[in-house]
Amino acid sequence: GAQVSEVIAWLHNAFPDGHPFADKPLMPSVASNPDAWLLGSSPGGAQFAAQLGIGYAFAGFINPPAAVMALQSYRRHFTATQFGAGAPQAMLGVNVSVGETDEEGERLAWSVKGYYARLRRIGGGAMVPSIEDAAGEMSPDERDEPTRVIGGHLPRFVAGGPARVRDTLLQMAEASGADEVIVQNMIADPKDRRRSHELLAKAFGLAARDAA
Repeated sequence: GAQVSEVIAWLHNAFPDGHPFADKPLMPSVASNPDAWLLGSSPGGAQFAAQLGIGYAFAGFINPPAAVMALQSYRRHFTATQFGAGAPQAMLGVNVSVGETDEEGERLAWSVKGYYARLRRIGGGAMVPSIEDAAGEMSPDERDEPTRVIGGHLPRFVAGGPARVRDTLLQMAEASGADEVIVQNMIADPKDRRRSHELLAKAFGLAARDAA
């Protein structure tokens, strides 16, 4: 919390009088400030972002059961300050794997499921496995973890074909009250990862941007 507060103070030159950094702007040559967002996975982080009056992004791929409560708490406790946009900005972070079919999308999600399975077994040194390696390492329960909303429960990982993924993301945004969804992707093969993003963009009618 203290580090976040210090970053905000740096961005807005808001240190109190007498502080060693007071009246020492971070970048005097830059007139504007970037929008500040706090990424968290608990209601405590949501309330802190609300008190600071900045945007809040919830890591749904870490703690999906708490997403609805956290984002609702953020809106309920939000206080407009000089540090934010003056109104709540709520974002939901979701891990997404999209294939040409529901079956292919589910299979692509084995990389991220396998990674989290490795984390549980060996800890922080885990690497993202290939689909083939993940298939040989996961238990049936790990492999078959739901990738869509079932019984009102938000999934850690969203997977399937374009139509199903689109419906799932819309359900999650509506349930959580998120204004925006940010997509994480841990598909091991770069070609499959890029195709997943293309299919997702097409499902939402997003036009391609010229990289130049």
